[in-house]
Amino acid sequence: MFKDFKIKKYLDKKPPSNSSFTTMQEIKELNKIPINVKFVKEKDDIEASFKQIIDRHKLEVPKNLISNLIEESSKIIMKIKKHHNRPRPKVMAKKLNIKFDDKELDSMKTPSYPSGHSAQGVLIAKVLSKMHPKHAKAFKKMGEDISYSRNVAHAHYKSDSNFGKQIGSDMSKHIKDKV
Repeated sequence: MFKDFKIKKYLDKKPPSNSSFTTMQEIKELNKIPINVKFVKEKDDIEASFKQIIDRHKLEVPKNLISNLIEESSKIIMKIKKHHNRPRPKVMAKKLNIKFDDKELDSMKTPSYPSGHSAQGVLIAKVLSKMHPKHAKAFKKMGEDISYSRNVAHAHYKSDSNFGKQIGSDMSKHIKDKV
């Protein structure tokens, strides 16, 4: 699905440096967002989040579409994450002596940049919106909620989420004629 997806431009787009003013400000911004454990846990499972909309409206979606999109996009996202190897906000907060709290999730074991949840939330929202335009607003909101939940968990910097959303959008364009 993404075999010919060009990732060089995503490897060249560096996150703010660990010791930068931007990183410090992003950590402080995250600290202002109240952690909502219920919201975070609900949105952590991307497939289940979108299936709520699909089931509620009895929409026809190929059986393994969402899981295939997640699995295939993960390969690209992980290459980009490993290349940049940005520490999670809680790691940098500790190094910068900033008091910081987060909601630890099993899905937070990879480098921070980009946010995979943001990329996959946008990718899946756009693919499903193309299939079911009448429900595009609900799918888009779910993709945004999935992305934002990573900030609510204090798992990702805002720059991680924004970069992830851009990648997800570009991935959806890349496969627009393949699904």
